[in-house]
Amino acid sequence: MRKLVFLLPLLAFSMGIAYAEPFENIQTTVLDYTNDKATIKITWDQDENTSSYQIGCVSCFPNTVKSTSENSIIISNVTPFPNGSIVMLYGLAYDFENEIIVAKQIFVNLTQ
Repeated sequence: MRKLVFLLPLLAFSMGIAYAEPFENIQTTVLDYTNDKATIKITWDQDENTSSYQIGCVSCFPNTVKSTSENSIIISNVTPFPNGSIVMLYGLAYDFENEIIVAKQIFVNLTQ
């Protein structure tokens, strides 16, 4: 089941090099949601100027962070904010010098 994703750009910069912005067309799929814990699959367009990605969960307790060099990731034990069904994730894209080139917030409503 595809979920509506709200994206808020946090940071996009480069030093003298023009980058196509990574994390375009982000899609989330809630694979499982029981007992206030979810497993979410996140996919995005691959960018040849990006060496790796990091996805973390702000609303999770404890915080969860995973890294990949692929254009998708599955993150487990995702928890929404208290008394709700909204999850706040973040995504970071790194260049080949291990510098952050883009950071985005990803909001997922687990019940839609």
